[in-house]
Amino acid sequence: MNNFKGLAHIGLFTSDIEKSKKFYTENLGFKLDYESILEQPDNGWLKLAFINLNGMIIELLEPSDKENMKKGNNGCVEHLAVEVQNLLDVVEDLKAKGIKFETEQPAKHDKLFKGVLSIFFEGPNGERLELFEFLA
Repeated sequence: MNNFKGLAHIGLFTSDIEKSKKFYTENLGFKLDYESILEQPDNGWLKLAFINLNGMIIELLEPSDKENMKKGNNGCVEHLAVEVQNLLDVVEDLKAKGIKFETEQPAKHDKLFKGVLSIFFEGPNGERLELFEFLA
């Protein structure tokens, strides 16, 4: 059974999520699908906005700590997310192939959409990849 479904979204860092949303929606025809704020350790936050243009989904990410953004990633691709089903099975299959993940277990975000699971790992050239499963 093939659990891989295709591209889920492309994540882009931004220092100003409102400015980025305005740019993409007003200039390029994207529509805002979903937005949220995730609480982070030490009273931090991560603002998320998912914008969509005919199925091309971009996740805009604005962290509270702008100084902690990865150098060179301002406005650059932060990760590539692949939508899967049965994420836990996929993770076990990839671990068996020697793939190492950033965390031991996927993160569950109940407040993101109607619940998602996600986990990150590194590709062969150092690119950051995410497996992403919608729970509802």
